[in-house]
Amino acid sequence: MKNKKTLYHFVLDRSGSMSDCIEATVTGFNTQVATIKKLQEDFPEQEFEVSLTIFDNIIDHVQSHVSINEFELLNATRYSPRGATALLDAVGMSINQVRITNETKILNNEMSVVMVILTDGMENASREFTYHQIARTISELEATEKWTFTFLGADIDAIHTSKMLNIRSENVVSFDKVDMNYMMNNVSEGMRQYSCMKSIGINKSDFFDFIDNKDQRKK
Repeated sequence: MKNKKTLYHFVLDRSGSMSDCIEATVTGFNTQVATIKKLQEDFPEQEFEVSLTIFDNIIDHVQSHVSINEFELLNATRYSPRGATALLDAVGMSINQVRITNETKILNNEMSVVMVILTDGMENASREFTYHQIARTISELEATEKWTFTFLGADIDAIHTSKMLNIRSENVVSFDKVDMNYMMNNVSEGMRQYSCMKSIGINKSDFFDFIDNKDQRKK
C-alpha cells in the first residue's frame, strides 16, 4: 500500500455568529479527533495526520500536520468566536500550507488530503483570495483524485456557497446548528467509509454519498 497517509485538515469558522454553539462545536470537533484515533487503531497500515485552521477575519493555523496520537483537543479557551468571516482566505491559506509541506508526497501518490470546511456565514472579510481563485484551485486539486473537499453549512444554504467554490454537491450538507452533534456523527461515518475504501487502494471522492438529503435544515 503506497498511499497510506491521510491528512484531515479542518477549516473551522470562529466568527462572532458561532457564539451560540461553542460547546457543540468544540464537542463535535473533538468527536472527529476521537474517530480518527479509532481509525488509526482499526487500520494500522494507514497513517493519519490532522491539521486545524480556525478563522474569523484572522486566520489561525492552530495545529498543522500533527500525528493523530499527538493532536491536542479543542477547548472553549482556544475557540472563542469573534469577528467576521474570511472564508476564502481560510481555505486558500489552508490549501497553500498543505501543498508547501506535502506537495511531493501528494504528487508521488503517498498521501491524500480531506479538507473539512465548516461555517455558518457568508464570506465577508477575505483580502487575499477570490471565489474564482479558490474555485479554480479546488477543481484542479480534486481532478488529481488525491484531494477531497467537504463543505458543512450551519444554518445556511451550503449548496449555494459550495457551487461558487466548485465543491462537489456529493460532499456538501446544510444543517441546523442544534443538530451539530448529529452532523458530526455523519462526518465520522464519512471518515470510516473513506478509510475502508483506502484500505483497498481507492481514494473515495464522494465523502457524503450515504446522505440522501443534503439539506437537512428544518424549514
